[in-house]
Amino acid sequence: MLIENTNTAMRIWVRNMISTIVLSLSLIVLYMAHFLEEPILGIGQFEVTLLLCIVYLYLILTPIILKFQFVYVLHEENKISIKYYTMGFIPGAKKSFEFPASEFYKFELEKSLFNLRESIILFRKIKKGIAKYPPISLTGLKEKQRNQMIALFTGLSKVQ
Repeated sequence: MLIENTNTAMRIWVRNMISTIVLSLSLIVLYMAHFLEEPILGIGQFEVTLLLCIVYLYLILTPIILKFQFVYVLHEENKISIKYYTMGFIPGAKKSFEFPASEFYKFELEKSLFNLRESIILFRKIKKGIAKYPPISLTGLKEKQRNQMIALFTGLSKVQ
């Protein structure tokens, strides 16, 4: 079973690039073409610049605050492969791990930031005890993908 959110990652990357270009071009046109040097109805260059920057920051910071991650989970017959990294304007470090499916022990769901962020924490049984992996964000996944991932790990879980 393969679960991945490449489309979401690409959409966020394209949105970030387009919003950066639009902001830059808008500010160049606004100041180089001398638009709104004299305020109209109390709206001048400063107000328009402030509004554009607020919209830009909203678009750029939303994936960062909600901790959107590119997630790639592959479950084959006897192994689990997971790759993920934080999405945003500057992507985070890529993390990946692979282990035999027979060593999977349990998982926990964790919600934070007023239930806007959801992540899954995986546990693996090793010789020295139980290993806990860093949280994987489910926020960037579609509902169907999220449910598939939870169903996958529920089926593999050794703890009920």
